[in-house]
Amino acid sequence: MRTKLSSSRASISGIFSILAAITIGAGPIPTVLIKKHGYQKVAITGSCVAAFGFFLSYWWANIWFYYITISFIGGVGLNLMYISSVLCVENHFDQNKASAMGVAVSGSGVGTFVMSYIMNEIVNIRSWFSYSSALLIEAGLIAVTFLLGFLLSSGRPKEEENSTNESQKSFFHQVNKQIDWKLFKKPAFTLFIISNFLISLGFNVVYNYADDLANDAEVVKEQRSYILMSIGISNIFGRLIIGFLGNGRNDKKRRLYLFILTYIISGIATAVAPQCGSSVIQHIVYASFFGFFSGGYVTLSMILPGDIVGDKKKNDAIGLLSLFNGIAIAIGTPVVGAMRDVFAHFANPFLWPYFIFGACTIFSGCILFATPLLQKQHPREHSQEEGPDCKRESLHEISRLQEQHPREPSPEEGSDCKRESLHEISRLQEQHPREHSQEEGSDREKEPLNGK
Repeated sequence: MRTKLSSSRASISGIFSILAAITIGAGPIPTVLIKKHGYQKVAITGSCVAAFGFFLSYWWANIWFYYITISFIGGVGLNLMYISSVLCVENHFDQNKASAMGVAVSGSGVGTFVMSYIMNEIVNIRSWFSYSSALLIEAGLIAVTFLLGFLLSSGRPKEEENSTNESQKSFFHQVNKQIDWKLFKKPAFTLFIISNFLISLGFNVVYNYADDLANDAEVVKEQRSYILMSIGISNIFGRLIIGFLGNGRNDKKRRLYLFILTYIISGIATAVAPQCGSSVIQHIVYASFFGFFSGGYVTLSMILPGDIVGDKKKNDAIGLLSLFNGIAIAIGTPVVGAMRDVFAHFANPFLWPYFIFGACTIFSGCILFATPLLQKQHPREHSQEEGPDCKRESLHEISRLQEQHPREPSPEEGSDCKRESLHEISRLQEQHPREHSQEEGSDREKEPLNGK
């Protein structure tokens, strides 16, 4: 494509970086559409839009036209497909959510593994098709997902099913409402956004430039597709295994440290990649490490926002996270391409670009060690965001335990289980003393009215 269009690496990589940026970063748009039309309709619409964009790109080999058809139209369509499928899984599972998310997003690893080999064979090795014909094939493959969209739930998010006021507001008002800037008042979440922005600068670099890096290192042309394939297959296992390890509602700290580990190792793999020489085995090793741990990062990045801001604000946090990740992706990949062209006269042109962005990824993981400290300094904000639902559950739990144990256990029947229940009642009453008394007061006010 670069030869055909006579364009720089930065310009060509910009097509696919903007495509990825819109796919990830335009989250508020499908969120509003899902609330109104449901997961299934939005996913099906997305497949049609994306397929149409890639289909249009077949007819004119022009870089600015590609920015419209592939980057914008294709990006919007893929965004509708991606967000609807992720939110459908996120809202369906209450337990083992990390494992479910790992399975759901592992399809991208399968696609990377299979398509990198097929496209390299039919376009670069055997020259059966031109790259423009390959775009037409990709349009057909995207169109097939139209049928897969019917497998998603036709419903909407539970909390939105009975909402009528939101549907009366304008679409752009609802999109703007999805961006909750007040979340930046939470230092732990602000740090999380900064960290994700830094890693997203270099996240797509390895995917986009693995072949160029191998070419500069003089890896055998027929073996280069194995590098992307290794990223794809290791990505599948990373999403599944790290997703499984990240399960558990009460294991937030363990999940955070696992998340940090995925950052650091992905960054190390990126930084050392230019040192792999002409051996395809060494390239496969770095690619496998990157694929495995970056896959785990993608799985946990949809779970961690809920751990940091609470379930009530989870969707808003994911929307903001996606927005800033998209901006970073749009910046990072073209910058690396431009740096590669600037350092073209060096023996290893990708050395400094990979080292800089790999270091950013490592740093982005290290700063997250401060998250527990920031949450301890601002515990009230987290509890307030959980809101009345959390308090109401605690009050119901108090009532349930009091019904089970209305009096102190006698010496004959006093068991450890009852003593633990009574201690639990005391603990919950200490947490919500005012709310409990207010609920009791409201009940007392209702009794005379009922008596009348």
